[in-house]
Amino acid sequence: MNYKLNEEKMFGDISDNIAIIINTQTGIYYGLNCLATLVFENLINGVNIKNILNNLKTINNCPSDIEERLNNFIKSMLDFELIKEASKNDKEANIDQKIATEANFIFEIKSYDDAQELLLADPIHEVSEETGWTPEKNSIAYNKEETKKREEKMEQ
Repeated sequence: MNYKLNEEKMFGDISDNIAIIINTQTGIYYGLNCLATLVFENLINGVNIKNILNNLKTINNCPSDIEERLNNFIKSMLDFELIKEASKNDKEANIDQKIATEANFIFEIKSYDDAQELLLADPIHEVSEETGWTPEKNSIAYNKEETKKREEKMEQ
């Protein structure tokens, strides 16, 4: 099975082997540990699950339940709508053995809502084909009263 980033809802970035994926509709963002980031990066680059699993199994001290762990991680990403099915591809997986063993073959995904208000208030999310991005406060699709309430809440 192949997957790709759910670009209709998500924006992702990888820096220093850590993936941060932001749901642009809810303002919730997700952080992945190094091993989960490697799997995520392989997925969005067209590597299928079978190749990732086979690559993991070649690593020394790989736990016997690695398939279950990987499937649970993929299920979590699907539940959070971070990824979605993609067309079949057969690229080779590239999993760093050192990172896998340092992470004890554990895939971590955590969700955060602490910046939700700020992420949703950012008018860059309100881009339309007709008008493009217009940074005036009235262009972010809130009436003046809603905008005022949001500003007051952010000042607190």
